[in-house]
Order: sequence, then C-alpha cells, then structure tokens
Amino acid sequence: MRVQVRERKSPFIHLNDKANTHRGIVCEPFYVLSYYIGCPFECSYCYLQGTFRGQVQPVIYRNRERLLKELDMWLSQPGHLRLNAGELEDSLALDGIVPLVDDLVPRFIAQDRHTLILVTKSNNIRNLLKYRPNDKVVVAFSINSPTVWRLFEKRTPHPYKRIEAAARVSEAGYITLLRLDPMLPVDDWRREYEEVIRRVYSIFQPHQWTLGSLRFFPTLPMWTAKLGRNTQVYNFGVESSPEDGRRRLKGVLREQLYRSAMQIIREYDNDVPIRLCKETVTMYHRLGLPCMGCCYNTDFSKLRKKDHGHSGPDDEGRAP
Repeated sequence: MRVQVRERKSPFIHLNDKANTHRGIVCEPFYVLSYYIGCPFECSYCYLQGTFRGQVQPVIYRNRERLLKELDMWLSQPGHLRLNAGELEDSLALDGIVPLVDDLVPRFIAQDRHTLILVTKSNNIRNLLKYRPNDKVVVAFSINSPTVWRLFEKRTPHPYKRIEAAARVSEAGYITLLRLDPMLPVDDWRREYEEVIRRVYSIFQPHQWTLGSLRFFPTLPMWTAKLGRNTQVYNFGVESSPEDGRRRLKGVLREQLYRSAMQIIREYDNDVPIRLCKETVTMYHRLGLPCMGCCYNTDFSKLRKKDHGHSGPDDEGRAP
C-alpha cells in the first residue's frame, strides 16, 4: 500500500454543516477530524472518489503535534459535541501505521463531555481492546451483504469478520453501532440481508443500527471509472433527489430495502434505535421513524443496554 506523507496547512478539525443546508434531508451538523485522509480500501461507491477528485491514496500528516494541540483545544470547549474521525478516512484501516487509536481514545475517555465517533469497515481492533472506554467513544462498523462485498468492496474484510470485530469491541465496553449501508438490491438481496442481521444477533446486540442505500452526486461514476473500479454499482435504477441533487435508488425500492431489514431487526430487539443515513424526510415518514439522523444528536449514554461486567479502568483507561 502506498501513502503520501506531508504537512497539513489547514485545520485538522472543521464543522461539517453542509447537510444542514439541504432542506428535506435529515443530517445534523458534526465536527470532522482529518487525522489522515483517503482510504486503502477500494469500494466502488465511495464518495471519497469524488471528494478528492480521484486522489484517494491515503495522506498521512507529519505535523502530528499540531494535530494533537488542536484536538486538546477542541476538547476544552463547553457543551457536548461530536467529533467524527471517519468522514474523510476509515478510522481503523491504518491504525498501527498511524497511532490514531492511541492518540484519540485516551483523550476522550479522560473527559465526560464530548464524543468521539470512529467509523470503519476494518477489523483492525487490537489497539481498541487495550482500553476500557466510557460512553464518549463510539465505534460504528459498516457492514453489507456478501454479494455487495464481493462485487463492490474490494480490499475490505469480509462482512462477517467485521461483525465478529464489532462483537469483540462491544464486549470490551464500547458503544457499538452497525451501519448496513449502502443497501443494494443485488440478486437474492432479501435472503442475504436477513442472514447478515441474523448473524449479528447470533453473537451480540448492537446499541444502534443505521440503514442507508446507494446515494451519490452525478459526477461520482466518472471518478469510479477513472479509478478502474466497478461502475456496475450505479446500474440499479436511480432517480435524482431534488432535496440535495444526489442520485438515489427509487423511493419504492429504498422503502422495501429498509422495511425488510427493520422487520428482521425487530424480531430480535424492539427497542434498539434504527436510524437512516442522509435520507429524505419523506422516507422517514413512510417508515414511521423519528427524523433524528444517524448519530449526531444521539445521547449515547442511554444506548448502553447492560453492564458488560468488566473491572474498572486504570488511571489511563487501560484494560486490566
């Protein structure tokens, strides 16, 4: 794997409030940490292909001391803020090559106001398991069906390996979310998604689900083609959403995907929150869900379902 190493000139943390400008799309503003940018995985549908105009090779920043100083200043703010360390990178894919977990997790478990959100398709959890977190570190694993993985998620771990990693992270005491996103109507999709959800509940109970489906700005297929990735991902029948200009699967199909997943989830857990990612208000209303978005207005302390029975952390939050 090739990476670039350079200094970052712009701030490492910024407020992403663009989604709030699109009326009719449910997504709350949130802070983004660019610990590094880019991704070693090669998902065909990844929005980073367009965000970075085809330059998706990971970029690691050598001025880490400034990053940590900026983070410490951010943590000193009043209130209860959310920091997403997986918007412009996969939070765990390069951990160990970069000390992301060791830099971030101890800082967040040492305070009780702000929340760190790690988002990943990786099963690289070794460093996470060194710590016993409080409710201020949330780990969201993106999973999908085996067929979607085989066709469109090149270089990522198999979804079942991600589920196993999520179970271990949950058992270690982290608030653990699952993102079934983007759902795609591949052949036999109902059976495959049902099997994925049943596999989850055979080993652990996630604290929250996020469901999403294919969505992209019109220029993204061009970048996917230039990068030599599988453009068939855009051939499932889409329509333009006037709310934000993205292309989405047709509304009836999205509703079928979501309802099918929700039905299986509710067989196992009537109380677990189910959210949608960057979906329309109309879709929330069709499904009878509150318009709350993924996780940026969630009180994560209320999601913990049980005491995991761990002994307490030491002074640095390390596992005994």
